[in-house]
Amino acid sequence: MSDRGFILGVCLLGAACGADSGTGPQAQNIAGTYAYDVPSLANGSASCHVQGTITVTQQGAAFSGSYTVTGICTSTAGTDTIPAAGSVVNGQVKGDSVFFDFDDVNWHDTGTIVGSDWQGIVNASLPVSGTPTVLAGSFTCSKQ
Repeated sequence: MSDRGFILGVCLLGAACGADSGTGPQAQNIAGTYAYDVPSLANGSASCHVQGTITVTQQGAAFSGSYTVTGICTSTAGTDTIPAAGSVVNGQVKGDSVFFDFDDVNWHDTGTIVGSDWQGIVNASLPVSGTPTVLAGSFTCSKQ
């Protein structure tokens, strides 16, 4: 095998010639405070409007933080105002996508980074008029 053939073989194996160093692309920096809004978190029998603030810190592709929101939920049983505060957990940035939960997997957001904001879908299990209710909707996070 010629020297050129050997070098080509090594390059194809990724051991030299600028192969991936293992660091990969850097995650987008999303740390900050955001206005969080879910205009209609709903199912067939209940609907909630959820607004508040989330603040996140980031380390690499992972992020965490805190949230404070208020949901106004209407169902056949009436209207409830549900204040909530807690931790943003399981946060991940992958390319232009974000994934995070409020406290646990019972409130899960999956979104896309658009400029400095996020938008996506949320699936949640909430107590509406005392009954655990699964709801879905769209969210936006506008950087403050």
